[in-house]
Amino acid sequence: MRPLGTDDPSTVGPYRLIALLGAGGMGKVYLARSAGGRTVAVKVVRPELAGDPGFRERFRREVAAAQAVDGAFTAPVVDADRDSAAPWLATAYVLGPTLAEAVAEHGPMPERTVRALGAVLAEALTAIHAAGLVHRDLKPSNVLLAADGPRVIDFGIARALDGSGATTTGVIVGSPGFMSPEQASGRKVGPAGDVFALGSVLAFAATGQGPFSAGAGDAATLLYRVVHEEPDLAQVPGTLRPVLAACLAKDPAGRPTPAQVRDLLAAEGAAALLRGAWLPAEISGGIARHAAHVLELETPAPFGRAAPDTDAAPAAADAAGTSREPGRAPSRRGLLLGGLSAVGVVALGGLGYALAGGGGKRAPAAGPTAGPTATPTPTRPPGVAPQPLWTYAASRQLGNPPYLVDGRLLVADTNLTALDPRSGKVAWTGPQISAGTQQRPMARGAGLVLQLDDGNQVTAVDPATGAQRWTVPTPPQFGFTTVLGANDTTVFVTGQQFPLDKSGRPVISLNSSDSVIVAIDLGTRKVRWVQHRRTSNDWEVLGFATAKYVVYTNDANNVVARDQGTGAQVWSQTYGDPHATITELPLLGGDTVFLPGSRLLGYGLAKGEQRLTVQASGTSSYQALGYADGTVFATLHDSAVALDARSGTTRWSTPIVPTVGLASMLVVGPTAFCPVLTGNGTSSGLAALDRATGHLRWTFQDGGTDDDWWMETDGTVLYVTHGERVYGLPAT
Repeated sequence: MRPLGTDDPSTVGPYRLIALLGAGGMGKVYLARSAGGRTVAVKVVRPELAGDPGFRERFRREVAAAQAVDGAFTAPVVDADRDSAAPWLATAYVLGPTLAEAVAEHGPMPERTVRALGAVLAEALTAIHAAGLVHRDLKPSNVLLAADGPRVIDFGIARALDGSGATTTGVIVGSPGFMSPEQASGRKVGPAGDVFALGSVLAFAATGQGPFSAGAGDAATLLYRVVHEEPDLAQVPGTLRPVLAACLAKDPAGRPTPAQVRDLLAAEGAAALLRGAWLPAEISGGIARHAAHVLELETPAPFGRAAPDTDAAPAAADAAGTSREPGRAPSRRGLLLGGLSAVGVVALGGLGYALAGGGGKRAPAAGPTAGPTATPTPTRPPGVAPQPLWTYAASRQLGNPPYLVDGRLLVADTNLTALDPRSGKVAWTGPQISAGTQQRPMARGAGLVLQLDDGNQVTAVDPATGAQRWTVPTPPQFGFTTVLGANDTTVFVTGQQFPLDKSGRPVISLNSSDSVIVAIDLGTRKVRWVQHRRTSNDWEVLGFATAKYVVYTNDANNVVARDQGTGAQVWSQTYGDPHATITELPLLGGDTVFLPGSRLLGYGLAKGEQRLTVQASGTSSYQALGYADGTVFATLHDSAVALDARSGTTRWSTPIVPTVGLASMLVVGPTAFCPVLTGNGTSSGLAALDRATGHLRWTFQDGGTDDDWWMETDGTVLYVTHGERVYGLPAT
């Protein structure tokens, strides 16, 4: 990242330019911000190329291709001008390195990361193909690794499935080590060509080199091997080898579809593999550190004027994109409010630019161009807690974690409230919503936010605008209580079922109802199934939903897994102290369901087999469970601990005084966050512990009460509710 030069414009379209990310044969790429504070990457085509009718037509196709794709795991186009004197394209700015950079710096990825990567990339290809396109250039430098999942980028040579596009049969385009045999032979390329490239990319992620690259000295050798030789998968983990081998079949008809690849790699759906920390700690920690560095940068003064702070490093404009006094650089807080996407990698139309890479040497990205790096700036002193990036004051006490959905931070205030996660400003206010305790009173399904309104009816809200899309009238025999979870097809709610009299009205009395779990189809908006629950004193229930299962606990100390499609019980286990009927929130870590208590328990998600039992000493119990990369984090009565998720072996133990509330620990990159009591126990704080050692880094306090600290993250910022406040904190 470099400051703007004298020959750089100050604006492009409606965007204020902040810094130069890089330049290449096609043009320049800038970090920019809209008037509303959205951070984007803007590619501006060189004037001499813009005058070439053939090039301009190619650029139009690139924009059209990128705009046609509607997927969660691509970098969306937010704006473009194809016809101006200098055509430009703006995309969402993705925080994270390319796969090529990550492997060059840190080596091959662990099996779980490769599996998640493959499932999500397959889902992205499904969206690309659904838009009538073939990518044709899927390679490590066109895959970004963000904290919330990978992104497929660069549609510069994408071609329509109907045959219209930039090239014709007989012309070879693409990257030799990652193209299909038909593409390498100059033949027509269809969706199966992208699947072959996906297999090559995953082999690269798992081994550090492409399946045809060993000892290859030139492009011609690579192309020959792709067409005539079998891939080298000897170093690929055995559990992944059959899937990659199928993707790399020479015959396009013999390859699986992207949807089949996704299902083979992620039986629970791609989203399930992204829960917790899907990236290795050194990569996710690097993303967080880079973001913190960039957040400390200052915007250079306009040319010809002196900046008040000559020691400040150049980086970005003021957050809101509003006017300011000439020569006055915005504050660091202004930059913080502007967004956290100002570090990572942008690769548009074949241009790849790598930014700051802390923690070690960063190798150039695969591909023709490696860009400049940002200069890190001094950070706060060790042991000092960060100041909030922003604070939101709610109208009532908040008793559950905020929820990051599609670029909005949802808070269960008196009304469902969406905050801009960059600034903490209210983006929209939705229907009234129950306060909820521990379990979020909303869930995401089929691209919508699902909640119970003030009439306890299931209501769907657009996460982008807050517009109410539909409401399902509650059948007369039911009284819904909470939203248990949702997936892309179904929302699951808890409640009671009452008998109906002859006129169809419910008969409500003290002992007339049954506790139930109800599944409502999101397509038909009708009840799919109803299952009665075992219960003792009341109908309290906590849980979650995946693509295949609904898992919940109840006040009878049972944990139950049901088939999400039929409601049939898959397995059930009894946990906890039979004399203490306390509903515990189950934690899904990988493919294991963990439960707190005097015994830390782990059960296989699919079959319910007991995988872990760790007995706490004395009267202590494991609480506040968190999970990341095969490690369970928890609190005991006088410490925070990290345990191996398979063996139960203690990896570290750190003396703390944990809160007695219900909030869980959360791991972000190299840090494990834990709610703790402070002072004489009348107040509380949030302790940041080194994930590897348990060493206390800092404790954030706001002078408030001992209310719970509920946490959510996007991998770079920690979003916290405490009492009636919501904070955005740097996650470092």
